[in-house]
Amino acid sequence: MSTAAVKHLERRVAKQTVEQAREALGLNYVELAAALGVDRRTILRYRTNSSAPSPSVQARMEKMREISYLLEQVFAGRQAQTDWLYSPVPMLRDRRPIQLLRQGELDRVLSVLAGIYTGASS
Repeated sequence: MSTAAVKHLERRVAKQTVEQAREALGLNYVELAAALGVDRRTILRYRTNSSAPSPSVQARMEKMREISYLLEQVFAGRQAQTDWLYSPVPMLRDRRPIQLLRQGELDRVLSVLAGIYTGASS
């Protein structure tokens, strides 16, 4: 695959991830930028397909997609997903998952969701 084709695919995946995070997680552009460790303007460039993310941002985007996927697998319906995101979770020291996402602590939220998904915790 050519370098241009790879960059095009990376830009398309970044745009889809931004849209998915806004829809599934309810993050605005500022919150999403903080979660990914980039500037808000960078998120807008991803959204318009004018910029491809760096490898480190791509890795964080993959975690965001995993979180969205696990939310759909673990909780039936959008309301149950939203309730979990905005409720204190004992496995997160009674912090709300949405707070951690906004602070870029994706691994912690992903770990708890993965544990619930596999039945290791609740």
